Amino acid sequence: MQVSSSSHFSAPALNRHQTGDEARGAAGADNENKVEQLTKPSARTQQKDVAQQLTHEESQQLRLLKTRDREVRAHEQAHASVGGPFTGAPNYQYTRGPDGRQYASSGHVNIDSSKIAGDPKATLQKALQLKRTALAPAQPSQQDRRVAANAQQLAVEARADLNTLLLKAQETDIPTTRGSKVNIFI
Repeated sequence: MQVSSSSHFSAPALNRHQTGDEARGAAGADNENKVEQLTKPSARTQQKDVAQQLTHEESQQLRLLKTRDREVRAHEQAHASVGGPFTGAPNYQYTRGPDGRQYASSGHVNIDSSKIAGDPKATLQKALQLKRTALAPAQPSQQDRRVAANAQQLAVEARADLNTLLLKAQETDIPTTRGSKVNIFI
């Protein structure tokens, strides 16, 4: 357990040797600071003031920007969360709203769609995850569908490579060890 050495008492309460005038002066300064803090507009109040100063068209634009921002962030986050180690962090492009704030208007997530050299089974698993990643958002874009199609093509190639390896193993009559079965229909 730790005991704090700081005190939350005001200066007059700590210094018992002050004269009455000194104590009243210190208390007066504290009261002036409190009044100043109460009359100073907060960030939330300033935001409300800005919102009240917007025209009807600007308010509509602001609502659209906020809606778009939520959609873009949810879309890109869906890609990033499903993609795992094959995706980067979401990147956003912003539009400044009539309130002076930045709102995400579009975005993207970088995806590593390369083959895993020398391991068609791992490539197949990666391709299937990439396809899930591309189609993760509720409303995949055309680009998302293209990425999913490319991932599907990568999966087809990986299956073909697995089949080739399986045929070579059968032709050379290599005995399979326990756990080395190739599942072509992953």
